[in-house]
Amino acid sequence: MEIQEELTTIQVLRQVQSFDYQSTIPDEILSFFDEHFNFSSWSWDDKYLFHQYINNLYPSSINYQDTVIYIDDSDKKSRLLESASWLIKILQDEQSSEKNQKIAFELTCILPEFWAISHEEKIDFSCSSKRLAMEYLYHVEARLSIRSGASINDKEMIDCFIENLKKQKWKEIAENQWLLNTLYENLHLDPHQSYSFISEHHSHEILTLINQETKIYNLLYWLALLPEKHRQPFALQTTNNLAKFLLLFALQHLCGDGMNKEQIQLLDIWQDCPDEWFLIFNQYAARYPYLQLGLGAFLANASNEKICLYIDSLHLSENEASIKECLEYFFAHATKDKIQHLCRLSYEKWKDWVFGNTCSIGRSILDRALVRYFQTMLSKQDRADFIQNEINQILNFQQQWFASKIELDKFICLHLSRMQPACLANVLQGDLSLSFDDINKRYCLPTQFENDLRWRNWIHLDLEEKFSATCGVSFCDE
Repeated sequence: MEIQEELTTIQVLRQVQSFDYQSTIPDEILSFFDEHFNFSSWSWDDKYLFHQYINNLYPSSINYQDTVIYIDDSDKKSRLLESASWLIKILQDEQSSEKNQKIAFELTCILPEFWAISHEEKIDFSCSSKRLAMEYLYHVEARLSIRSGASINDKEMIDCFIENLKKQKWKEIAENQWLLNTLYENLHLDPHQSYSFISEHHSHEILTLINQETKIYNLLYWLALLPEKHRQPFALQTTNNLAKFLLLFALQHLCGDGMNKEQIQLLDIWQDCPDEWFLIFNQYAARYPYLQLGLGAFLANASNEKICLYIDSLHLSENEASIKECLEYFFAHATKDKIQHLCRLSYEKWKDWVFGNTCSIGRSILDRALVRYFQTMLSKQDRADFIQNEINQILNFQQQWFASKIELDKFICLHLSRMQPACLANVLQGDLSLSFDDINKRYCLPTQFENDLRWRNWIHLDLEEKFSATCGVSFCDE
C-alpha cells in the first residue's frame, strides 16, 4: 500500500497530549487479551501471535532506528492516536485497574522507543504504574535456555563460565568474555515492558536491583537489557563488583566523538578495584580505548604503589598508540615527582627487555615515557654515553660467538632497539618545535651503517631519506 504520511513517536505523543483525541482502544483488543494474556503472571501464551494481531490493527511499517511510523491507512492512523491517548491516560491515572495498566503496558509496543521518548518528553506516569512494574521485577527469575544443538563442550564451557562468575574469578572471566554474548543470547531476554519503563523513568531502581542481586542469571538479565546510556554511570555507581566488571566490557560507545568527559569520569573505577583489574584491562590496552583517559586521570593523582601496579600490568610488546591518551593526560596533569616516578619505573621495566628477540628494530608500549625519561632525567652526556655503549656492543660483535647469521642479526637489532629512546630524546632536545608524535615513527642508526656498506648488507636496513641527528647517528624514516 502507498505511504500516506510519516509520523515519529515524538509527534504522536505531542499530538495526543495537545488535542482532544478520543481515548479508547478497540473492543476486540480487550477480547484478545482476555483470550491470550495471562494477567496473573503478566505474560503471553504466544507473544508472536500478539504481534501479528497488533500489526493488523495498527501501522506495521516502522523504522525503529529513527522511530518513524509509516501511515498507509487513515483508519489505522486514527486507531493509533486514540490508543496512544488511552494508554498514556491509563498509565497516568492512579486509580486505573491493574488489568488496564497491564494492557496499556503491552500496547506501548505500537510506538517505537515509547519509554525512552516519553521520558525525553517529560511525560510522567502514576506511582501505581511504577509499583506494578516494580512488583513484577522483584519476582523476576531469569533462566538459561541452551539451544538444543549445543555440543557437550559448549555446555561445559558455559557451566564453567557461570561458575567463574559466581566466584568472581576475574582473569578467567576476562579470558572468556566472548561467552557473555552467548549467555545473553540464551537467556530468556524478551524485553519486558516493566523493565523498559523503570529503566527509562526510574533508572535508580534498576541500579538498586543490580546492587542487591546475588543470582547470576538475574544479574545478567538486568545488564543485558540495560540501555546504553546507563552503562557508564552504572559502572561508576554500582556497589556490585561483578556488575561493575562486566559493564567495563560494554562501554565501546564511549569511543564516539564528544565522549571525553565520560571517559575521564571512569577514573573512579580504579580507586578501590581489585589489583587484578589493572592487569586484565592493561595487558592488551588496545581492546579498551575508552578506558585510557580515565586511567590517565587516575594515575595523575594516584599513589606511587598504584603507578607501579599500572606499569607492571603493561605488555612491553604492545603498540605505544594503545596507551597514548593515558600517558598524554598523565603528563599534562601529574606533578613532576609523579611523572619522574612513572618514567623511572618505565625504564626499570624496559632496561632488560629483549624486544621479542626479533630481526628488526623494536618498539615498546612505554616508548613515550622512555623518551621522556632520557630527555628530562638524564644529562646530554649520560644520553650520549648510553647510546655509545649500545653502538660499541654492535661494533664489537666479534668478541662474541653466534650460532648463525640470524642470531647475529638479532643481537644487532637488540642494541639498535635499545638506543632508540635515547636518540629520540636527543632529537627532541635539539629541536623544541618537535613532539614525540612527530618522530616516533622514525629510527636512528649509527653513522657507521652509512659509511660502511658491510653493515647495510648484513642487516638489510633501508638507509634512504636520512635526517640529521646527534651522538653519531643518522635519523631515518621507518
